[in-house]
Amino acid sequence: MDFSARSTRSLVGDCRGYSLIELIVVLIIIGVIASVAMKSLTAVNDTARIEETKRELAQIAHAIVGNPELVSGGIRTDYGFVGDNGRLPANLNALLTRPGGYTNWDGPYISDEFSTDGSSSEYKNDGWGRAYSYSGGLMVISTGGSSTITRTLANSTGELLRNNASFTFTDLDFTPPGPDYQDSVRFVLTYPRNGSLTSRTDYPSDDGFVTYDSVPIGLHTLRVIYLPDNDTLTRKISVSSGQDYYTDVQYFADLWTADTSSGGGGGGASGSEILRPNGGGASSQLTDSPSSGSNWQKVDETTSDGGSTYVRGNSSSWRRDSYTAEDHTAGAGTIDSVVIHVVCRRQGGGNQRARTSLRVGGSYTDGSTINLNPVSSFTDFSTTHPASPATSSAWSWTEVDAMEIGVSIQNWAQCTQVWAEVFYTN
Repeated sequence: MDFSARSTRSLVGDCRGYSLIELIVVLIIIGVIASVAMKSLTAVNDTARIEETKRELAQIAHAIVGNPELVSGGIRTDYGFVGDNGRLPANLNALLTRPGGYTNWDGPYISDEFSTDGSSSEYKNDGWGRAYSYSGGLMVISTGGSSTITRTLANSTGELLRNNASFTFTDLDFTPPGPDYQDSVRFVLTYPRNGSLTSRTDYPSDDGFVTYDSVPIGLHTLRVIYLPDNDTLTRKISVSSGQDYYTDVQYFADLWTADTSSGGGGGGASGSEILRPNGGGASSQLTDSPSSGSNWQKVDETTSDGGSTYVRGNSSSWRRDSYTAEDHTAGAGTIDSVVIHVVCRRQGGGNQRARTSLRVGGSYTDGSTINLNPVSSFTDFSTTHPASPATSSAWSWTEVDAMEIGVSIQNWAQCTQVWAEVFYTN
């Protein structure tokens, strides 16, 4: 009897011992499986965060420089923030909220898919919740994960902001204007720069060729005006990153024969006359270089001297020069408009700005402010005055002969040429 009890207790103890060992083994196996599962889950989560970040970086890039896959009629239509404003955004906030002074801003350029109205700022954080690094350059950077993820917008700033756009103008039978008729065609290219629109005017060479430099990416407006008839051809040009844009512009009528040795720029009915400075005017606030001679002599040349002579600003406040201009000699009939040209570039720091200036009837009228910060080479800017600022009526030849033309400059920008062009119809 005692033997049987002892045997039973021994067997129970042995069974209990085996159960505990098995339990420990099971727990170890569960721990290993859980550890492997956690590592796998962490890897899956990291992969998901990486993919989410890459997708969001692509969205931010498209918001800044546009989506090249958005095309209509064979023409790219989306150039993002840069295409509308002619510069890179200073920060990611500018994609959602209009920066001060940006009149051409057409955002928001990005929306948050997790908010009801798309106005959340979640797009500024990567998949790990850390803010993207971006301060107006060419890279948007995520540093939330174990390794850095970078999205590059372009190879250089120049690819986005300083492209060339060239055109050739001919009439219906492909004849260029030649030396006698080149002044009868005016090109006006309008594009954004630093948040607002700017227009640059030029005239074709003898062979009808016109080129513009420092053109940002975007869908811009080109107007080609045949001045004798005041007839305007309007084209949309699509300038892409790092592209030298070129197109032919053909007029719908036979304007000139291949022999352009006779006749005048206006075809006899209309024309234009250029009037250049010939003396000092009522205001002389700018600094001239070189300092010998008079200010007006630094800006009166027919062909730009490349900055050998110029006037420049000398203060963070606006300073103005105005000059008397030549009297007309060829113009007659009705004056259609007076266009004031200034050829300027940036120099030094601060807000480099300029304006055309016109004095009629004793009062000054300045053109729109020209932001010269991105303009490193001398560039022609112009303001058109269809009517006399003194009377708000049609110009008289007496007013033209008495007017003063000039330039206003803020900070140390330079101006090497000033002139007026008078368009008239006999």
